[in-house]
Amino acid sequence: MTLIVFEDERWRGLATIAQARPVFELRCGGYTVRERAAAVTGMGALGLARAHLMGYYGPPGGLAAMYTGAPAVLVNGRCLDLAWLPRLIAEPVNTVYLADGDLIGARLTSALASAVLYYLRDQQAIDARDELIRFARVVELRGAESPARIVYPWDLIGQSGEQIVRDLPLLSARLPVYASTDPSVVLRGEHIFVGPGARIDGPLVLDARDGPIFIEDGAHIEPFSFIQGPAYIGAGALIASARIRGETSIGPVCRIGGEVEASIVQGYSNKHHDGFLGHSWLGEWVNIGAMTTNSDLKNNYGSVRVALEGIGQIDSGVLKLGCFLADHVKLGIGLHLNGGTVIGTASNIFGVHSAPKTVPPFTWGGEIFREYRIDNMVRVARTVMGRRKRELAPAYEALLRAVFDLTRPSRGDMSELPALVRAVSV
Repeated sequence: MTLIVFEDERWRGLATIAQARPVFELRCGGYTVRERAAAVTGMGALGLARAHLMGYYGPPGGLAAMYTGAPAVLVNGRCLDLAWLPRLIAEPVNTVYLADGDLIGARLTSALASAVLYYLRDQQAIDARDELIRFARVVELRGAESPARIVYPWDLIGQSGEQIVRDLPLLSARLPVYASTDPSVVLRGEHIFVGPGARIDGPLVLDARDGPIFIEDGAHIEPFSFIQGPAYIGAGALIASARIRGETSIGPVCRIGGEVEASIVQGYSNKHHDGFLGHSWLGEWVNIGAMTTNSDLKNNYGSVRVALEGIGQIDSGVLKLGCFLADHVKLGIGLHLNGGTVIGTASNIFGVHSAPKTVPPFTWGGEIFREYRIDNMVRVARTVMGRRKRELAPAYEALLRAVFDLTRPSRGDMSELPALVRAVSV
């Protein structure tokens, strides 16, 4: 069986945070969707994404590698909850799962899979769905069976706590229950799971009364930390005497200090110093300077509006919503960010008290904004990744350069950008 996780047409609603990664590589709970599909099935999951992402995130050989001659199982990369996947795998071949018109998944013969993979290669899942309906048995997932799916970036935040709870069976199967012999480590509630290679240094509090806590191998929880469930701390992460409040997922090899609430940090990012991060999403290789903080509640208690790349302003309908910082964003010290702030891939903001509410990808500056030259950006990325003993692979560099080219229209005439960002930040 070949397991394939794909993007559909609605990736555009997530483009603000997913220009440099497929939608199925966005973290929520203890896994990305591709990781969760692999954990549920016990097999590797191939990714089918936009063309500029395939060289790094796709399999060697690209689309051709997906024609194995074996039956194929397709999984929509926007689906967070994969409780339906084992049932699909047990279905007869040529079975399609739909929910509210979305193609959720399918188990197909190699011949029928080959007929729709070209549609999915171009994120044309509606056309793939219509083709499959002609030849396959259709199962509609309704009500409680309909899986949680992300459409906009704030859906990740809204689903974060519940998804950590949904991941309990998968995570508890490989992480042992924590039984501390250190009286300075205060445990509250049940469902605290800690990898044997994690380092827990009291005094600290692990409070799982409102949801489970998972701490992966290699993580280090420093003294005077407080972690409230539901929470997930990834492998190699450092919690630096921080307050981690519920509904928070911290990916691998992050450095986290200050106060974090109901937020997701994709991985390899630093918020090492004091400052508040609330109801927010951070990509990989993000660095937040000391005392930089965000608001996640308007003074009038109204819903937060967000400007999405390629779409425009949208009322999120959400009362508490913070910021969205895409991959490789860098923020200087002492910045303040309003609720709904969006900073695009690889932008570098410094030297101002309040950050603009919307900053296009590859933008550099503070009082005056310029296009961030791609060679300079790549040079910084190579240095940053090297500090975590990660190499900037040629395929990943090519991806970053492709994103730079693809997002050039969003920057427009940079001579007009300072007035533009001030207008949208009001």
